[in-house]
Amino acid sequence: MMKIEAELEPLDSARTSAFLLLVIQLKSDHDRLKKKVDALYELSVSTSAAAAGAGMFQLLDQLRTDSSKLLDELDRHAKWEDQELFPIVMNYFNKKIEPTIMPSIWVLEKDHELALQFFDSFLELSGSMLSRLKRGAERYDIQMAGQLKQATDHLTQGCLILKGHFHMEEELLFPLMSEILTDIDYLFS
Repeated sequence: MMKIEAELEPLDSARTSAFLLLVIQLKSDHDRLKKKVDALYELSVSTSAAAAGAGMFQLLDQLRTDSSKLLDELDRHAKWEDQELFPIVMNYFNKKIEPTIMPSIWVLEKDHELALQFFDSFLELSGSMLSRLKRGAERYDIQMAGQLKQATDHLTQGCLILKGHFHMEEELLFPLMSEILTDIDYLFS
């Protein structure tokens, strides 16, 4: 990964290319998204471990808000990758006589889907809890604490999967993109 970071400086490139700008955007997006996932993970773990109290309602509501915002950003990022980045990488490597990267991309997509399922489960469970608490139908008790733990565990698991997903994606894509950038530099130097 160290090599790709050195190549992300446009002034170090023989010719700044549109592909280099895509690689820079990928790195930037991943760094930003990983920070948000880390923060959400920490909040989820601390909410799960927190004692019942008046602040629990606000913590759960904050988790839901942050989760929804992250899901929106992940959706935009995934669409950008599918429309802008992956077609170039796939096209470049499909022309070479090498094993296809399609199975690896497929695994990454399934990993992403699994994380989203955990997020959806958290949103469903926590939404139900908040709805019951708002209506005053239930008060926060030992059963509600168990439901909170279950909901936050789903969110925590989704965050862990996303952390692994970003790492695997970078381990797969950065060497490939480094090869493309090297070829571009050789072509224009």
